[in-house]
Amino acid sequence: MRKLLTLFCLAFCCASIISVERVSLEQLQSDWNKYTNQTVEITTPLVVCGSFYDSLVLAPERLFCPEERAIGLADGDSTMYYQLAAHNRETSICVHLRNSYYKVRTGDIVRGLKARVSGERQLVTGKSVRTRHMPQDRLPRPKKGELRVVGANIENYFADLGGYAHKKTTPAQQALKTTKLVAGLQAMHADIIACCEMQVGNKAPEMLLKALNRNGERYAYITLPLEDMDRIGGCFIYNKERVRPYEEPLSAYQDTSSHYYARMYAVGFEEIATGEKLIIGLNHFKSKRAGRGNYDTHLRRMQNKDSLLAMLPQAIARFEDADILLLGDYNCYTQEGPIQAIVRAGYSDMLPLGHAADYSYSFKGEAGYLDRCFANPSMSTQIIRVRPWHVNADWYYQHGAYKMKDKTMHRYADHDPIIVDIKLK
Repeated sequence: MRKLLTLFCLAFCCASIISVERVSLEQLQSDWNKYTNQTVEITTPLVVCGSFYDSLVLAPERLFCPEERAIGLADGDSTMYYQLAAHNRETSICVHLRNSYYKVRTGDIVRGLKARVSGERQLVTGKSVRTRHMPQDRLPRPKKGELRVVGANIENYFADLGGYAHKKTTPAQQALKTTKLVAGLQAMHADIIACCEMQVGNKAPEMLLKALNRNGERYAYITLPLEDMDRIGGCFIYNKERVRPYEEPLSAYQDTSSHYYARMYAVGFEEIATGEKLIIGLNHFKSKRAGRGNYDTHLRRMQNKDSLLAMLPQAIARFEDADILLLGDYNCYTQEGPIQAIVRAGYSDMLPLGHAADYSYSFKGEAGYLDRCFANPSMSTQIIRVRPWHVNADWYYQHGAYKMKDKTMHRYADHDPIIVDIKLK
């Protein structure tokens, strides 16, 4: 009886292998019902647009958030928005798999995918998916005489565990986060790093700098003078051999109890070698949440924009300089209202100018810029280059903590840092 069962299983497996049908993605999408419950081999090369939990989002090309290219729903209905949303929905497929999904990078190429069609745009495979890894993004050092400034969301870096951002974080995970973050910051070769999502107060910056300065007291930090509290804020880390802050930081909010007081402020820096100065605004606008065009949170981001623009003339007066660079996580894609309003106010959105087809964030298979680099006219002429560095967004969302094995800098946070090389004059 056991031999008969074995023979039956072998025959079934052989029949399954023989019945694999080669189809293009276009053929499959034209008639999903025809192929449901069949095993197919997709001949179309596919790009990994997202990886999370036990599934991958694949499409013939990278998918971008509609609001990166079109006016969003919160700013008024847009025919182009609906077209882009429909395109993303109709051209992508979701593949559920058993293992190795955490090793797949966004942007990887998948060829000859074999899987069972379980429903419309849904496939299942019990095997890992083989991909062709895209080359890792290497970041060259800044050239002599250039100042490197970085905007980086470091994703809930807290010294106190069990609070707002780390309800389930263990000390081991916190230590791993610090290891990965230090590796990432060191690889940037930055003179100034504007960090979003740092715990308010001094505990978290001091914990990070203790690890960052292990081989010498090279880096220092500056933040708003507030007591340690269980709240997200921002912090500037800087190379004290290259630059120094001057004057006190200026917040965009007068009320220190405001949720945004430590998330939106400006600092003046002086380059030690030349005496040249610039003003850097660190901004972290209200985050999005699911909903039609994020309309409720969109209004809060519009208020953030108003507060930011009202602060900038005050910053020019306090720091006695007219060169303004605005960095941070604005939680807005390029065509959304707050971004376009800042551009209309005279601040160039530097990233889309040279890297329109790039991104700093990926969510549910769609990429785009949530992290920005704005410059006023006098500052924009001093920027040599600006670009995102894909050290985070392309990796699986739990890449860093998976079985606590990965100690590389990759996925130290969920946003890619924005690298800005400047020659002050």
